[in-house]
Amino acid sequence: MENHVEPLGKVRTKIVATVGPASRDPEMLRRLADAGVDVFRLNFSHGTHEQHAVTYEAICEVNRILGRRIAILQDLCGPKIRLGPIVDDVVSCDLDAEFTLWKQLDQRDDPRKLTCTYDELADDLEVGQSILFADGAVAMDVIERRPGWARLKVTLPGRIRSNQGINVPGAALSVSALTDKDLADLEWTVGREVSYVGLSFVRQAADVTRLRAELDARGCCARIVAKIEKPQAVANLESIVAEADAVMVARGDLGVEIDVAKVPGVQKQIIDACHLSGIPVITATQMLNSMESSNRPTRAEATDVFNAVLDGTDAVMLSGETAIGAYPVEAVSTMSQIAHEAENLMFAQSRPGAPWFRSASWPEGARDDEGRPNVARAGRVLPITEAVVEAASQVSHRLNAALLVVATHSGRTALALSKQRGATRILALTDAVEVAHAMALYWGVTPLHIPDLFDAGQVLAFADQWCRGRDLIDTGDRLVVVRGVLPNNPNHNAILVHEVE
Repeated sequence: MENHVEPLGKVRTKIVATVGPASRDPEMLRRLADAGVDVFRLNFSHGTHEQHAVTYEAICEVNRILGRRIAILQDLCGPKIRLGPIVDDVVSCDLDAEFTLWKQLDQRDDPRKLTCTYDELADDLEVGQSILFADGAVAMDVIERRPGWARLKVTLPGRIRSNQGINVPGAALSVSALTDKDLADLEWTVGREVSYVGLSFVRQAADVTRLRAELDARGCCARIVAKIEKPQAVANLESIVAEADAVMVARGDLGVEIDVAKVPGVQKQIIDACHLSGIPVITATQMLNSMESSNRPTRAEATDVFNAVLDGTDAVMLSGETAIGAYPVEAVSTMSQIAHEAENLMFAQSRPGAPWFRSASWPEGARDDEGRPNVARAGRVLPITEAVVEAASQVSHRLNAALLVVATHSGRTALALSKQRGATRILALTDAVEVAHAMALYWGVTPLHIPDLFDAGQVLAFADQWCRGRDLIDTGDRLVVVRGVLPNNPNHNAILVHEVE
């Protein structure tokens, strides 16, 4: 079988891959890591705690063997309404076929008798209302409703399977963003190096604040990815971005909750908001969907990934392609290649006026009344650090530096450098292991955990030795070293330029 290996640091856009039955084998996880995965996503809408624990240990072993810092994203289920078990797990929904949705079902002997995780849904539905299944792939209309059940008629044919999502566009269900299941799943997180926790169906900043309090109460240092998939979240985007550590453009539910024609524009709006606030953003859902069953994507899918990179996304995500697909490694390798081509275009035509151009300084209107950048809590840096980061980006560009090395304790300096979107690869050294894992999501950043960070000379010596051992630099190359703020060390915010001898 062909060995797909992404050269270290070659592709700046990060790849998030969902782990499932097709990919949880330790050898497959290693192959996915070699192909370019930076973050493994554990989807807690599926699987048991025991299954996820086995996968977690396998990912940790891959990190140990490869000497990598691949992050783990625990994606909470949230108040998503999902189908219950279906006889034989999957059923075809032919046009005009009739199904029934039951509040409770004693005998599950008919695949056309459906249940869901929200017991009251059958009673809440109204005749004439449309229900969407599997991210809108199947649609049914309510044609009759009785206490405890509703009769449905298929208007958009397809297949549905156990545990797939249900959407009722326009319905505003007053449920908490954190369910009892989510709280139980957070107990699984305790004591594990989970870098990010994905919060599903965020509607307001208070949802993010509550999850942070729950994480703090459990002693978990995981960062929060706010998933934008509801119209209310789009309306409250600015306040949500200000509170979150990262954001996901979750186009699956978003595309059934709002007019699908508006999704591309909303995607760009979310990415721009995250860029201006200095936090990472992930673009997700159906990016290479056809690769669940094909070893090649469609041209439209390739264009979708390409344009997401040009839009400024920090990461692109694979879901079913790696979780249940027949070609998980090929999907990662293909996404890596497409992202690399998009980045080549960005670097070749990085000029004002190009749609993917990002100024190295904060844009007009992106500062508060005191002149500070309007950035999220996760991306906030000191004014001195901000100036040093902008200068380092300019220096590395003018000198055509081979590498930009940053020593950082919190990771904020590396994140700020990442948001400059320069062509120079970034090697980020940190003394905090959780920060090293978190930086795996940062665009263009290769993270390393170094327990002791000292002066710029020692950072440079380590970077020189590490890069030489991997043939990343050669004689005559220039390295730009940036120091962020380190604890108990007054010598910070420095730039050093080194020519390799």
